[in-house]
Amino acid sequence: MDVVIVDPELFTVRNANPTSLSQAPQRILILSGLKIFPNQSGGHLRTGGVAKALARLGHEVCIYSIAGRRSDYGNGPALQYQAIEENLVEEVNLSLSIGLVQALARRFGLPRIWQYFLLRFGIIPFSLRNRLRWADVIICDLPYTPPIPGPWRKKKWVLLSHNLEHRLLAQGTWIEKMAAPWMERIEMFAPLRYTGILACAKEDSEYFKSRAPDGNAVRLVANGIDPEQYGHSKDEARGLRVLWNLDDNDWLIVFSGSRFQPNLDALATLSEFARTEHDFLVDNRIKFLVLGSISGTAWSSDTMIVTGPVPETFPYFAAADAALNPVLTGSGSNVKIFEYLAARLPVISTHFGARGTVLEANRDYLVFQRGLLKETLTALVKGQSKEEWKNHAERVWARVQDSCDMSAILGREWKGLPLEKTHENGDQKDLQSRPGSPLVSGIRTH
Repeated sequence: MDVVIVDPELFTVRNANPTSLSQAPQRILILSGLKIFPNQSGGHLRTGGVAKALARLGHEVCIYSIAGRRSDYGNGPALQYQAIEENLVEEVNLSLSIGLVQALARRFGLPRIWQYFLLRFGIIPFSLRNRLRWADVIICDLPYTPPIPGPWRKKKWVLLSHNLEHRLLAQGTWIEKMAAPWMERIEMFAPLRYTGILACAKEDSEYFKSRAPDGNAVRLVANGIDPEQYGHSKDEARGLRVLWNLDDNDWLIVFSGSRFQPNLDALATLSEFARTEHDFLVDNRIKFLVLGSISGTAWSSDTMIVTGPVPETFPYFAAADAALNPVLTGSGSNVKIFEYLAARLPVISTHFGARGTVLEANRDYLVFQRGLLKETLTALVKGQSKEEWKNHAERVWARVQDSCDMSAILGREWKGLPLEKTHENGDQKDLQSRPGSPLVSGIRTH
């Protein structure tokens, strides 16, 4: 990974010719409150998927992340740079002041309200100002990253919605519940503050459309993934199973998630089942693989393997035999379902967990119901062989893949946004290119 600092003296001025941003290549800044790559949660996958899709459509895309992860902070520069793929880079602000605020907020379980007010009042790093000047369109990743005051406010601002945040907060801790009415006001007026909104599911799409002057400015970009990331080799999967002392007669069922309350509630349900049905799971050689930051630490038992945070989740899906989504609450839709499908895994899910998909219960997935998981697992391990279930998963993927591929989804909807270039002067600053990276203008590596 390259680490960089920005040199403002290398900036040059370019006059922008009026053109249609929805069709011509454009410079797109995605403003995120968190570091996106490598993806470690469903939210990362959605934002990262949108960024990759835009880059593959030919646009120049930069993700600017307000804060990094704990492991990023140290003695390095205050701006971290990583080239993700052609036309796509991520810049991560690692200033210690913002990192400290983030650490304290997480320690006390506070929502990212602090980020909202920093940005809302224009308290931003110099490097972000440079990117705001560079961009044609700014995408705000979640309502916690609002439009920023300044000359760039005249540009086109788009909200990337992951769900209705106020409804998610209302289902959280007591602190999060207190913040829910404030967030509801933010989301209520979002259609008036943004040029367009990329909604996640029917729920937030209808909410924003009912409050938008122009309903066409709200586009439904359902959760999707990059299918190419799920093609890990059998050797890699076999290595993980050997590490866990599993052979071909063992059934490994993966449940992935981050530390959002709906996932934590689902994990509590699953843990209770593993405790009360211990003998059933052992007799049928079933183990649950709890994958990702839903648990802060790694541990294992004879019925569960818990990974804790991992650099990437993709190899673990290749090691699994089936996938589980026991989520019963939340908002938007669950990215994990699309990951399971792309990994060609047979799926067990609640009806709620499959919302926002084209999947049909009992045809495309087995239904998870409280009190009936034992029967569903029996149907999985006794009903068909692993090879038959794999063939079933391949058929499901072939039928639904067009609705799961983020590049295909966004390609249909992006051009519908009312984006027309309206630069009112010719002094927009553009970052100079360096060899091999048209996006990284005025940046020196160290």
